[in-house]
Amino acid sequence: MIQIIKQIIKIIYGYFCYLKFILIESNKIKKANIIFILPFYHTGGAEKVHLDILNAVKHKKCCVIFTHLSATKNYYEAFKSQSQIIELNSIRNKKSAFLNKILKRSILKNINTSQSIHAVFGCNTPFFYEILPGIKTNIKRVDLIHALSKNDEREAVLASSIPFVDHRICINAKAKNDLTAIYKKYHAEMGLVDKLKIIENGVVINEASKLTKQPSQNIKFGFIGRWSEEKRPELFLEVAKKIQANHANVEFVMAGTGMKSNLKQINEAGVHFLGEITSQVELNKLYESLTGVIISSVYEGFPMVIMESMVFNTIPIATNVGGISQHIKHLDNGLLISSNSYSELVNDFVKEITFLIENKAEIQRMSDTAKTYAIANFNIDNFNNSYRNLLELS
Repeated sequence: MIQIIKQIIKIIYGYFCYLKFILIESNKIKKANIIFILPFYHTGGAEKVHLDILNAVKHKKCCVIFTHLSATKNYYEAFKSQSQIIELNSIRNKKSAFLNKILKRSILKNINTSQSIHAVFGCNTPFFYEILPGIKTNIKRVDLIHALSKNDEREAVLASSIPFVDHRICINAKAKNDLTAIYKKYHAEMGLVDKLKIIENGVVINEASKLTKQPSQNIKFGFIGRWSEEKRPELFLEVAKKIQANHANVEFVMAGTGMKSNLKQINEAGVHFLGEITSQVELNKLYESLTGVIISSVYEGFPMVIMESMVFNTIPIATNVGGISQHIKHLDNGLLISSNSYSELVNDFVKEITFLIENKAEIQRMSDTAKTYAIANFNIDNFNNSYRNLLELS
């Protein structure tokens, strides 16, 4: 009985939030030029990219609809400074089919009757694809694919939504090739591949970041990201333990989200936990202090942490997945680990990192090459121009 009462209260609250949406929030949609439909505003590489896209079109009226509950509010103010914000979680999480149905209908009505909206952009949220077929065709419909995993659960949705997107953005050639393979698998017309467009991510490269980092006697490696299955932070910890068994003076650090519940493991591995770093200035200071940044992921698009850190002479040491090898060349501007089994990966990470520790001249050469490559290839100007051309009306 108590559970039934709680459920009734939840649904009533959901309708209250829907009424608030109708009376207040829906006007934000109607007055916008570009609508963004995104899942989160917590810390993450994808969220950084979404903020960069908003920044590229900041002179337009943008409205961001967040569909899920964010783990933290770390990027909330950054999104709010560049757009109107609407949060749907308080309505959608009530799991009322009728409530969600009228919510979608209301959002579509506001988009389609707006006199100012000329583009709707979606990424990483099923809600975008649920309303996508209902968006009028005179409004530009765009989605972004950061990366695809093997047997990605989004395959069917990405294939079925092909007729309704005007442009599908990939961050690199690997993602584009993966999408093309999905289209073939689902027998989509290959002419629709023309809708695929590559816009690579970028980073701000200012005069300070162009300064040459002075050689340091301290050797330090870092894992910067979130604690999640695909990132394999436990692999990083295993590597740190093995390295420090033979090189006690080498430091290993971790920074990111979802790590506090794993502090025991982190401490036992002899790794220093720095917390969640939300300030770009503080993050840049960390990059400057690192010899190398370690990416131990199962799959990736092309991590922002690689782009950001290389500008500061930091050497990327990464599993050879996703689009990483498109920019990182082994023993040139970074180190790539291409092993298959977990134990082989650990041993090869240890081998490559040990090579750096014992060859200071290689550290200097590779870090200089990494910086030179980043400055030449990762400047955000191309990213900004591409998204302005895509999302703005001429």
